[in-house]
Amino acid sequence: MKLMNGKLVSVILPIYNIEKDYLRQCVDSILKQTYKNIEIILVDDGSTNNVYEICLEYQNKDSRVKAIKQENAGVSVARNTGLSNSNGEYICFIDPDDWLADNYIEKLYESIELTKSDIAVCNCFFVDDNQYKENNFLLGDNRVLAGNEKNELLYQLVGKKIASYTAPHILVGVPWAKIYRKSMLDKHNLEFIPKLRRMQDNVFNQYAFEYAEKISYITDNLYYYRKDMNSASNKYSENTIENFENYFDESFKYLNQFKKEKLLYTALYMKELTSFNSYFSRYFFNKEHGKTYVEVKSEINQLLNSDRYIEAMKNVDYKYLYLQEKIFVYLLIHRKYRLLKILVALKA
Repeated sequence: MKLMNGKLVSVILPIYNIEKDYLRQCVDSILKQTYKNIEIILVDDGSTNNVYEICLEYQNKDSRVKAIKQENAGVSVARNTGLSNSNGEYICFIDPDDWLADNYIEKLYESIELTKSDIAVCNCFFVDDNQYKENNFLLGDNRVLAGNEKNELLYQLVGKKIASYTAPHILVGVPWAKIYRKSMLDKHNLEFIPKLRRMQDNVFNQYAFEYAEKISYITDNLYYYRKDMNSASNKYSENTIENFENYFDESFKYLNQFKKEKLLYTALYMKELTSFNSYFSRYFFNKEHGKTYVEVKSEINQLLNSDRYIEAMKNVDYKYLYLQEKIFVYLLIHRKYRLLKILVALKA
């Protein structure tokens, strides 16, 4: 059954200093969709490379395109701007350096309509140096998840080890490779949290998956995710710890609001401790930190002595960690910082 010209679908792209060729490839792939009843909302989040000119070019070329320019406020605000300017009954979020199969919207729309779901999810390709790797968010055939079945997705957002399956290259917390029913988002005032600079997608989908009565999953690999070659995981950032802690605060808030089982709290405590790997590589042990080992050690001790990490260490359960994580957390708890510094350097 084909539903080629049904309800309006709003396609939202948050754009910031994207390479112009990537943006053109992305927008062209949307304009070529077999499902035609779409609006494309291009939100330029204060780019400094004149990419807005391309947005205006597409707006002048196709009446379905709407170009919006705002001061730089981050990807969450850009997506929220797209949401507040959308008119569709369904919402798709696309990252502007990725691209779509021609029938991406058609297949997702067909799935969400026929199953009367609130969200439909498809698989993607992970594109790394021109290698296309299948990335399946779930195992098995097309199906609809409801009630406790949604835990197949929800558990992935909290801890890999507690999930029955996790995707090999990129996890299901991303907002793309999905179509959302707008009325569901509106009913629960669901949007991206502006202060979150990390894992904002994950938090958004925790609530979206929770509120959705049904989630449809199709096995087609329809989205092409381009690995970001510029996202250096060891890049120095003074805000690393704050960004992670804001994410954990919002995730614990979610667990408390919906009175989730202890398993999820334990998994999140473990995630807090393993995040020290990023604290070390991006801040404490980064060469740009510029402090002596004694000063760094004192900073780490002060952080570990804060209430949140004392609570996490009280709730350690090694069975929810992979082997390397077990070693890391053990060394962290016993404050073997020199060994941890070596481990972080080897992983870099």
